[in-house]
Formats: sequence, C-alpha cells, structure tokens
Amino acid sequence: MLVETTLLDWVFAGLDRLGRFNVLDVGPAIPQTVEFLNANSCRMYVADLFDSAIIKQQRGLDQDALADRFTKALWMLDEPLHACLLWDFPNYLTPQALKAFNEALSPWVTPHTKAHAFCAVKRSAPLMQHQYGIVSVNEVVQIAAPERPKAQYPHPWRRLVSALDSFEVARGTLRSGGLVEVILRSAIGPSGQSAMENGQGVQDDRSLRSGAKPAPLPAIVRQASLQAGRSPQTPAPLATDPGRSHPLSLSLEGRQGGDVSSTAPKPKRAVGP
Repeated sequence: MLVETTLLDWVFAGLDRLGRFNVLDVGPAIPQTVEFLNANSCRMYVADLFDSAIIKQQRGLDQDALADRFTKALWMLDEPLHACLLWDFPNYLTPQALKAFNEALSPWVTPHTKAHAFCAVKRSAPLMQHQYGIVSVNEVVQIAAPERPKAQYPHPWRRLVSALDSFEVARGTLRSGGLVEVILRSAIGPSGQSAMENGQGVQDDRSLRSGAKPAPLPAIVRQASLQAGRSPQTPAPLATDPGRSHPLSLSLEGRQGGDVSSTAPKPKRAVGP
C-alpha cells in the first residue's frame, strides 16, 4: 500500500549537494528504497534490526547489555551518518532498549544528521507490524509484516525525547492511522551546543502547510557501485536471507560499472568520528 509522507523530504533536502551522503535504514533492504537512493550518490547501510534477536530478548537485558547488542548489530557503520530511517522501530523497543539504541547510534550522529520515524506517542495509537520503503520524498510503500514480533511500546513525547537524546524533535505531524510522523535532527549544534541552546527551537509542520517546502531531490540517475571487493559480474543478491547472521551494508556510490552488494562483517568495533 502506498501512503503519503509530508516530512520525509526534510530529511533529504540538500543532501544531493554533498557529493555523497550516508543513510542508515534500520529495516530490511526494501527494493523501493534501494531504487530511490540509487538515483543519488549515496552509501546505504541496512541493519535490519527488526530481524534481530534484540527485540525478543530486550526485557531480560540491562541497558549496558542492550547497548552492546545494538553496537554489534550496527557493526557495518564506518562513516558519519547524514540520515537515519528509523521507521516505526521505536515502537518495538522498551524505554530502556530505546536508550541503549540511542547510545549505540550516537557515535555516528553529527551536527547535520537527521532521522525519520513513525512513532506512537499515545497508548490509544494502533500498533501494527509494517515494513516501509521509499518511493519518493512524498510517498512510501507500507507492507504488512505479520512475522515480526509485536510492536507494543508507545512512547509519550517526553519519554521519546529523553531516550533519543542524540536528537531533538524538529517536526511532527499526526497521521490518519494514529501514528506521528517525526523528523529528528541532531541535538548537537555546529558549535557543540544543542540546537535549543543555539536558539533553534522545535518546529512543527506549519511551514510545510504554508508551502515553504525544500526542493525535491534532483533525478540524477546513476548506477550503483560495488564497494565490497566483489567482481561486478557476480553481485550479491538484494534479497535478505532469513538465515543470515549479519545485516547488509549496501553501497550506492553513483559510479558506473557496479551493482549493489553485501559486505562481510568487520571484526573490529567501530569508533565514532
């Protein structure tokens, strides 16, 4: 099912001017997202955290253990992130697990990092198992995923912001289904201060309704490049293997002669930039 998104364009606005940008998708490698990012010079990290054992085990682990699990699950990160596609992942995590996820992600968050999420901020919000892919900056595909563990953890605004303290809420709009579409921006300003200390308060979507929307990404059609040391004649498949032990790291660099592939896990632990 295709659903409208009113805020996703704020995540990608201006990134095409960087030459190359890095995107983390905490979900699986949805073909629509891969195709969308393939139109730009982009490196895409696919963690597929919905498929990890952390969700099932989270209630039996303390925060240190959870942070260690998430750090290992994000093993593929090796460069600062410009965008994080969280989708509805916060709704699958306890408050403690959400804090641990933030701790593991924080070394890769820069003053310019933005994130997108669909959050349940009220107990009355319906929590469904879905996976998402980007069709355009104005439209995402929503696919039922009944095999996933249940999403059962709504987070009121104060708790959500407290847990994800690497970010601040920049914009939010209530969706017809009851979830809130949220844009998060880095809590670290250019001078090392928080965005609030720099006088940049939380914004809502009134500027969107007034027509002050950023320009859409240009349609720069390029081929994906192979960055995993494989031959272009033998690219790895896009489909994820349910029996695999590691997530994928996809590299969409916008150069000719390659294809999307998975990379082998690195034995060293990543350190922040």
